[in-house]
This record gives sequence, structure tokens and C-alpha cells, in this order.
Amino acid sequence: MNILLVSHGKLCEGMLDAFGMLVSSCENISAFSLSESGVGDFRIRLEAKVAELTDEGDLLILADLKGGTPYNESYACFLKDPEHIRLAAGLNLPMVLEAGIAAMDSSDLDAIYKTALEAGAFGVQGTETPDESDTSNQEDDLF
Repeated sequence: MNILLVSHGKLCEGMLDAFGMLVSSCENISAFSLSESGVGDFRIRLEAKVAELTDEGDLLILADLKGGTPYNESYACFLKDPEHIRLAAGLNLPMVLEAGIAAMDSSDLDAIYKTALEAGAFGVQGTETPDESDTSNQEDDLF
């Protein structure tokens, strides 16, 4: 199973680079950027990349922004092969890490899709102003 990161500019390439720094292997994850070459060029290149990856098996596409060009063009690919493609928006590093690691041990597309959605949502956290009476070490919360 493969994971394809799609985004405006080089966001997806940065996510892939960060994944590679934290995890030893990222052979089944690739990045695909929308550049200044335009939507038509992006569509043609994306369709070819998706065809290449789905020839190898199932594909999870993680897009930066729902409604943006990378998402919309990926959605068109999903509609052509909904049995073998899943698409999630809101690309963030926790999503990539959890889905990427899960895909190393499993080929269950729906389970990895669910993992990506849960990790992506959980990865968005705020920081409260510490209560003066709280004596816990805030650094313990970092991973």
C-alpha cells in the first residue's frame, strides 16, 4: 500500500522530509506538489502518478486543504477508483507519521485511512495558560 502526499507548493515535500528524519524508511510514501506550471499540468502528472501507485496496490492520498486544487484533482482520481483509493484533507505531520508507520505493518486501506484521520485531528492541540497551582512539569507532555 502506498501513501501520496499532495499540496500547494512544497509543503508535502517538507512533510516527507520530516517523516524521513523521524522514521527510518519512507519507501511507500511519496510527495506530489502543485507548482506554477498550472492545474492542467498538475492534473496530467497526478493522474499518471496515481495510476502508477494503484498498479502496486491500494493508495491513501493525504491533501493539504479540502477544496484546493491538489485535493480536488485527487478527489477526481478517487472517484475513478473508490475501491482502492482513500483521500483525506488537513495534511499535518502527526497524520503522516501515524499513517506512514501503520502502512509499514498493514495493507488495510480503511484502517490506515481511519488512523490518518484520527492522528490528524488529535495532532491539533492548543496550549492553555498554565495554572499557577499546577506544579506538574510541562515538558513531560512533549514527545
